[in-house]
Amino acid sequence: MGLWVFDAGLLTGFLLGLGYVWPAYVSNATPVVAVKLLGKAHPLDLGATLPDGRRVLGDGKTVEGLVSGISTGFAVGVAMHTLLPFLFRDLLEILLISSGALAGDILGAFIKRRLGIKQGAPAPILDQLGFLAVSLLTIHLTYGLPSFITPSTLTLLLLFTLLMHVGTNTLAYLLGLKDTWY
Repeated sequence: MGLWVFDAGLLTGFLLGLGYVWPAYVSNATPVVAVKLLGKAHPLDLGATLPDGRRVLGDGKTVEGLVSGISTGFAVGVAMHTLLPFLFRDLLEILLISSGALAGDILGAFIKRRLGIKQGAPAPILDQLGFLAVSLLTIHLTYGLPSFITPSTLTLLLLFTLLMHVGTNTLAYLLGLKDTWY
């Protein structure tokens, strides 16, 4: 008898959870590509600073990124809902998942500026998981998390997100979409 035990329920929960948060991943990844394709961007904070002299968010959080991220995440979620109607309860849930992801990313930028961390500089865990945490918190507060998001599947989703973040950011760096690999 080996130590490895295959848990089909955990795998199923993880795959359902991954599908459920996929619009958040899409929302979070889209702004980098969209702003690169558009060539110009308008900062969400309009260049404003707070009394500490630091920008509210910085040039990295843009109107174009916000609109493209939410709309692309929502569109992907709607397509998934059409194919897998059991995954989401309704369209508002998909919108909240997508917008919650970008709210988390924007909150992360705000926190980084307050801590004096420059745009593009790493903030481990906050950079990788902030978008997913706020997205899921938004759903938890409005709908409650779906039954397939258990503590075990949530742990797997967080670990997967950490690994995927490193991989996708490295790819974006190699493709010239980002200035840093992290």
